[in-house]
Amino acid sequence: MINITIIKKNQDIITIEAKGHSGYALAGSDIVCSAISVLTQNLINSLKEIIKISPVYVINEDIPYLSVSIPQDLDAKLYQDSQLLMRSAVLGIKDVTNSYKKYIKIKEKQYD
Repeated sequence: MINITIIKKNQDIITIEAKGHSGYALAGSDIVCSAISVLTQNLINSLKEIIKISPVYVINEDIPYLSVSIPQDLDAKLYQDSQLLMRSAVLGIKDVTNSYKKYIKIKEKQYD
């Protein structure tokens, strides 16, 4: 199962973490893992290339594990833009989860 954790501060998404294999199919042909991987890696690329910030991220293909966080010292415009991309990624992740509930679990944590 892929465990997704969405960490929020108030209503803002600070971090998205994805850990584990879905178990839907063998590695290399698992469409559920592929979908989550594409969404999260595209988030990193979009933060870097579209809004030109340096997200904090960790990728470990052995586990597998991916975590992406937005920097806390962004100006208001960049912060707002990063929230748009984070929310878009979560929307895609939730959509995949709705189709493959047996293989993905999402939880949200509130950061104080």
